[in-house]
Amino acid sequence: MDERERLFIDYQLNLLALEEMENIIPMTAVERDSLRKWVWKGHHPESNPWNYCDSDGYPLNYLHAFRLKHGCSNGPWDYWQGPGRQLLWDDLAKCYRSKDELW
Repeated sequence: MDERERLFIDYQLNLLALEEMENIIPMTAVERDSLRKWVWKGHHPESNPWNYCDSDGYPLNYLHAFRLKHGCSNGPWDYWQGPGRQLLWDDLAKCYRSKDELW
């Protein structure tokens, strides 16, 4: 398999991951457009251009990172867990931390 074929297969897998994310995660039109542009440029939806990571050091997916970049400090995706379980964004470390880790 040559490089072009590998890139084409990677791109197709990224499109499938994008479709799955769009079907599962509620998002605004702006979030959806931004995510699509990221994937259409050849990136996987589980990566982000800001290198934001979770508390374990793993990269956040594009949507979570986008929401943080644009002012959503602790994601609405965690509200169902209750205030005691919500993680907060640590600007210095660029990752989520529990309340205990921040203080």
